[in-house]
Order: sequence, then C-alpha cells, then structure tokens
Amino acid sequence: MLENIRENLLGIVSAFCFESGRIKECILCEKNVIKTEYGDLIPKYGEDEVRKKYCQSISFYESGRVKSISLETSTLIKTTLGTFPTELVTFYESGSLKRIFPLNGKLSGYWSQEDEEKLCDEFQFHFPFGSFKTKIIGLYFYESGNLKSMTLWPGETIILRTAQSLLPVRIGFSLYENGKLKSVEPAYEITVPTLIGELTAYNENALGINADCNSLIFTENGNIQTLCTSSSKVAIFEKDGSFETMKAIVKPDPYEEGVVSLVPLEISFEGHYVKFNSDKKRIYDINTTRFTIINDSGTNSGSGLSCTDCSSCSLCKKSNYI
Repeated sequence: MLENIRENLLGIVSAFCFESGRIKECILCEKNVIKTEYGDLIPKYGEDEVRKKYCQSISFYESGRVKSISLETSTLIKTTLGTFPTELVTFYESGSLKRIFPLNGKLSGYWSQEDEEKLCDEFQFHFPFGSFKTKIIGLYFYESGNLKSMTLWPGETIILRTAQSLLPVRIGFSLYENGKLKSVEPAYEITVPTLIGELTAYNENALGINADCNSLIFTENGNIQTLCTSSSKVAIFEKDGSFETMKAIVKPDPYEEGVVSLVPLEISFEGHYVKFNSDKKRIYDINTTRFTIINDSGTNSGSGLSCTDCSSCSLCKKSNYI
C-alpha cells in the first residue's frame, strides 16, 4: 500500500494526528478508494445508520501505511482460509492482512446482538485438528498469512481434536505459526492429564473479546503447558516436610458491592517444573515434590468427549463438528 494515501484523502471531517502532525486516524464524508493487494477498499463515508458505528474510517501507522479500514459496505477479502465478507479490516505495517471482522455493527437500544447475529453467516473450516461450521467474530493472521487465532460468535461451540481427546471449545482458539493448536477455551469444565496428575480445566471468567490467548495452552507437541482450574486443589509436599495447598480463590467483585467472584488457579509446566499463578516463589521440581490432587468438579466435568459409537452419538452435530 502506498505511503502517501493520507495526503490524498478526500472529505476529512475530523482527524487525530501523530506528534509529527501527520494523520493517525480520521472520519471521512466522501468516497475514497484505497488500493491494496487484497483489492480496492472503500473506507466508511456515508451517513450514520441504525447499525453503522460512528468510528474512524481509516487509520495509519506513522510511516503512512494503512493500519485499519472500516469499510463502507461489506467487501470480500481473500485470505489463506478462503474469501470472507468483511466490514472491518486491519493490516500489518508491511501491508499484510492482520485481522478481518465479517461484521462491525453498533449495538444499541435500536440494534441488539440478536439483530446483528441474524446478519452473521456460518463459515466452514477444515484443519488437521478438526472440521466444523460456525459463526465467527473475527480471524487474526500472522504476517505470513497463516491463521493466528479464530474468535467465535458468542454462544457458538465447536469440537477440536487435541492430543488428549476431542475437546468442546467456546470463544475460540489460537495456533502456532506452523498451524499446530496453541490454546483453546474449554466450553465447560473438563479433565485433562498433566505431569502432576489429572486436573480440571475451565475459566468461567474468560471474557470472550478475542481468542488470541486462552486458558488452556498446549506446547507444540500437544502437551499441556498452562491451564486454569476453578475446582482442582493441589496439595504440595516437599522433601523438607513442608506442605501447602494451592486452589482458586474467592475475591470481592471490584464492580458490584456484595458480590464475589472466583479467581481460577493458573498452573503452568516447563520442563520438569510446575508453577502456580505465575508466581516465581511457587515453582516446584516435579521430580522431587509429591502432589496430591483433589477435584471438586461438578456434574458436567469430563475428559472431553467420549466417542465410541458414532451411529448413536449426536454430540458432534450439536457442536458443528463435521
């Protein structure tokens, strides 16, 4: 993309600038055509409508290269996964595609999430770890063009195959650049094998804004690297006879008086060490420490999906697994 685009924009209504005085982002009221390697793109310039956001039409890196475009109309963008209708697109400074959002509507008293969802198409995807059809909020790509993460539409659930089992996933998942599964957000509490025993994995506080980083993280060879648990307690017995129990904690909600929230316990593995809550003082050598795990899991807890007889099972169909 050319670096002099912002100097030739027509109909600038308002703009924010870098300290250098060059435009950082602006709102437009006239048609502009931005030529990119993904086609001619037209930033938003028309009048506000019920679902159209009042937002910046286009933004730039300080170098002058395009950073994002809020599109006037839904536009087909070609990616390594196929072609998708897009209302908001972002780029790396190199010009490579960074993120696409099929929808970018404004939620209000006049336009609800349910209204927006009616406009959301289902897309079919095929990966080595699963094929499925689902609605998405957006796709995030590495600069190489490979998928980095996929964020699902609220309420959508898919089934992915991990080294442990078939796993029900909400919110979305992220990938290593080589295409291997990096992290997922479990749809409900599940049990997974780890270096210290079987632990439950689930984060009820996951925000769902995007799936760039999720609570269940894998190494590139598929082993559990990090998980969040609300119901597993880990008793730690060290060689010197000391004893400690690690578990999720209850804290007052910072926004609502009289309401408490459960903060999950984060457990990470690196080599033959295990770490709790990213605390450098809570690192233990698995080879010299004894661990006892107590799982106070609810009725929904399980080790993913148990698939022994496909002819009598409908779990995959219910979860859009193909």
